[in-house]
Amino acid sequence: MATTSLITDAPDHRPSNIESTALLAGDGRTVAGTGLKRFMWLLAALSVIGFVGIVFRFINDDGRQDWGFYAATLAWMLTIFGGAPMVAIAPALAKADWVRPVARIASLGAIVTAIIALLMIPLLFKFPALTQFSEVLGDDVRRRSIWFDSPSYAPHFWNFLILLTLALVGIAMAYVMAIPDFAAIRDHGTGWKQRWGKKLARGFYGRPQQWDWLKMRIGITGALYFAMLLYTNFTFSLDFAVSLVPGWKDSLFPFYHTISTFQAGIAFTIIGVWAARRWGGMNKYVGHEQMWSLGKFMLATTLLWFYFFYSSFIVFWYGRSDSDSATIKLLVSGPYIYLFWTVFFLVFIIPWWIMIWNKVRDSVWGPPIAAFIILFGLFLDRIRIYVASWSAVPDDLELAKTSILQDMPNTMWPDVFDVFIMVGLPALGLLSILLVTRLVPLVSLWEIQQSRLITKPVRFLRSHVQLVGKPD
Repeated sequence: MATTSLITDAPDHRPSNIESTALLAGDGRTVAGTGLKRFMWLLAALSVIGFVGIVFRFINDDGRQDWGFYAATLAWMLTIFGGAPMVAIAPALAKADWVRPVARIASLGAIVTAIIALLMIPLLFKFPALTQFSEVLGDDVRRRSIWFDSPSYAPHFWNFLILLTLALVGIAMAYVMAIPDFAAIRDHGTGWKQRWGKKLARGFYGRPQQWDWLKMRIGITGALYFAMLLYTNFTFSLDFAVSLVPGWKDSLFPFYHTISTFQAGIAFTIIGVWAARRWGGMNKYVGHEQMWSLGKFMLATTLLWFYFFYSSFIVFWYGRSDSDSATIKLLVSGPYIYLFWTVFFLVFIIPWWIMIWNKVRDSVWGPPIAAFIILFGLFLDRIRIYVASWSAVPDDLELAKTSILQDMPNTMWPDVFDVFIMVGLPALGLLSILLVTRLVPLVSLWEIQQSRLITKPVRFLRSHVQLVGKPD
């Protein structure tokens, strides 16, 4: 069976095997140029500033509410980098040929989850125990959470373990997907790249049994990563946001958190594809078809974002209990009302209006514009949720006895240390990805080679199309 997909480049513009081998060997196109080196040094400097912000955040700690922006930054990083590998997993399960050139860009986001797991450690020291008022009110008074009869520090241990497991599975998936390229670097590379390629290839020479092994490992790690990403979003959103607000009971919020993770992962991949074309010399590998396909997915997740938000919000709106009204005031109509409406326009209205037009969605510039807007909007959304939640933790013993948020906190504004953290930590994540691309190319060349074996450029009416064969 065969299918067709529209392409805009002429057939003779596809990269040859010689060009792909030269790219792996490191003939200059995988070595960072002057502009990229300067950008990486800038990211390194911003990363140092981020660590300075963490240190001074500890020194100038005036209360738990000061860590809201730190929690929001980690949540945003988990949203972007944690969701990106799903672009390499989900379309591959559907045997989509277009995803092959962007699989590497998407899978590299899993590397940053290990950094997020380490950055969670300082936050755990400020995260309140379940029995924070037990010394005065007794051991039977516990903060409401999903850990009913668990030890007092169960959220601390399990959240770190779950995120660490996600990181290990993600790194394993990214490594397995890169093994054939490591083998090619071993055979055709030079210098330090060849030495590392030999170590990381682990005896892979492309025998049929090894290809079967590779596909099986990719499927297993991909399925595990998908399951762990759902579980991580579930526990992280409930423990670091919902459980801190008295009276906030929302079973749909983890799904809202997860769908925005998928939306951000697609947006991050689109920006990565655009950057690879603009500055990475990858025009022959990624182009119109990838932007078009990713744009459709991003439009779908944008609509799903509104669906899950509305499904969650309507319960509070019609419930109208005291706790429901307090939750709406805290997150929507109260101290963060302007932030909420900004998020609503940046994450839903504007991207939806951009991506519904075929001419825009079918271009190489429309999806990146919408992707930048979405990522910034989701950053503000994480601030709205986590900063509000961390400022609503009751410190007064009388408030701890009630399940209603009675005293609405004021709007929290970031100080200079929060700005350092919000700028430096994402820069550290992006820097780690760029460092890995010094060894392996931005595109998965072995998957592109497999695509060449089952595709054939043909002419259909007035357009050029790719005839894609389905071997199984």
